[in-house]
Amino acid sequence: MPPPGLFFRPASPAPAAATARADVAVFVGLVARRAETAVPAGVLNALQVAGWAASATSRPQTARPDAQVTALLDVPVPVDSWELFDALFAWEARPLGGEAGASGPATIPSTLGAAVRAFFAEGGRRCYVVRCGDPLPLLLDAPDARARRRQLLAWGAASPPDAATRRPLIPGLFGLGVPAAPADPTTWHGVAHGLGLDDASLVCLPDLPDLLAVEPEPLPPPPAPPPVPEQFVPCAPDITPPGPPDATARPSVTAPRLDATGYRDWARALRFMLDLLGAPGAAGRRDLMLVAALPLPSSGAAAPPAGTARWPFALLGAAGGPLPGATYLDRDQLGSARLQLAYPWVSTTLSSVLPEGVQSPEGAVVGAIARGALLNGAHATVAGLRLATVQGLVPELARGDMLRGLPAGRADWLGDRITLVGPSVEGFVLLSDATCADEAGWRAASISRLIATILRAARTLGQGLVFETSGETLWARVRRDLSAYLTTLWDLGALDGATPAEAFDVRCDRSTMTQADLDAGRLIARVAVTAAQPVQRISVTLALTGDAGVVAEAA
Repeated sequence: MPPPGLFFRPASPAPAAATARADVAVFVGLVARRAETAVPAGVLNALQVAGWAASATSRPQTARPDAQVTALLDVPVPVDSWELFDALFAWEARPLGGEAGASGPATIPSTLGAAVRAFFAEGGRRCYVVRCGDPLPLLLDAPDARARRRQLLAWGAASPPDAATRRPLIPGLFGLGVPAAPADPTTWHGVAHGLGLDDASLVCLPDLPDLLAVEPEPLPPPPAPPPVPEQFVPCAPDITPPGPPDATARPSVTAPRLDATGYRDWARALRFMLDLLGAPGAAGRRDLMLVAALPLPSSGAAAPPAGTARWPFALLGAAGGPLPGATYLDRDQLGSARLQLAYPWVSTTLSSVLPEGVQSPEGAVVGAIARGALLNGAHATVAGLRLATVQGLVPELARGDMLRGLPAGRADWLGDRITLVGPSVEGFVLLSDATCADEAGWRAASISRLIATILRAARTLGQGLVFETSGETLWARVRRDLSAYLTTLWDLGALDGATPAEAFDVRCDRSTMTQADLDAGRLIARVAVTAAQPVQRISVTLALTGDAGVVAEAA
């Protein structure tokens, strides 16, 4: 019989949500398991239903070994609250390592833990966590430290003994290991789990910059305070003066920073994930958005004359990345409507114990996107949304830097291609909500999220009709159901047009399918929509007139 008292236990996850929602994120990375907490019944049941854990009556081909399920290793764990994440994962226990561990804190928060905490603090309600192993120490005392971190991305085992406790974050990256096959769940590891999460809409790998970074550099000592001038004061009892500030509150090394090699590998990793998740055919998930932080540059990276603060932006317009001779923002590299790059890095309450006191911004950005989708719908832009957790920026971009745009005229201002965090009169907000798309019509991230919800709704409809007999009756049903869903979107203001007929068109008949399609059992519906473009930026020109009035001209 338990002793008397008040006890709190994590609630079981809610049932799987409707697949048309656009607020569910997938976090893939490195975090320790809290060994004293058993897998809750609700989480275990969700893993059994999805085929990742064996039940009392069956062991699916995709089921992981029981010990791996207990360790929550390489399985998509549904998490509906920060309290549940905190109960399952020792997110605060990343070892510092190195000689600095003797004088500084023994552990710091993990990068994944900081991102998930920011996600829930900014209004996120549901996410999946794919744990690929324990985080490496911040300071690796090894000559091949960078190569070891890089290996964790592709195949998960830095040395043979680690194979039982690690899995790759991006299987097949850099040509290492066995790449995931979109149609074969038994090959899914790390980010590939996103292929099977029907209600997911956003994917993040917060550890990516850390695993590709140069070795952390010592921070310069803080400047000495100015001397206090001598002055007469009234006599008073002796008071013990306060001691020096606690220098061990956080590691005195730089945050993860990349050199030219690191940026090239970072671009390759993003392109590889975009290709994996957007694989052609029914196995691909072109409705998943990849949200990543634009990494900070290292001190050894050659900065352009405009200044080191703009160095990442100058890099995006320069040649490099996976394709020699092409720029990073070209269509075949990072120029994708399924990619959002967030910048600059942010300081929060939690980041005060992280290197440089900053963390990557994607956790807060994804949380804000989820909050905006829940409050206003996926079609609404989140530009202007306040970020409650952000207290500062690194680096602080001047207004002139933002308006200068990307090199080679690839954007009118930085916010056209980058999701920027910046100050406002109400605090720190999202100044823009943009993708890296080449085409101007796809740069508003809300457009991509809208199309993604339509794709998820169509996939759900198709799953319910897969065993129906193809013919005029079924085709009419598909047209009716899709039109009803699109009409709802039009009513919400997501589609542009005076009438539903002007806003969208749905066809599913012999004009959309050949005889070969019919013989092969394929049903093809073609949907055309006119998305309502969000207003993210208005230019206002103010001019003083002769009578001291002010004339405002908006464009």
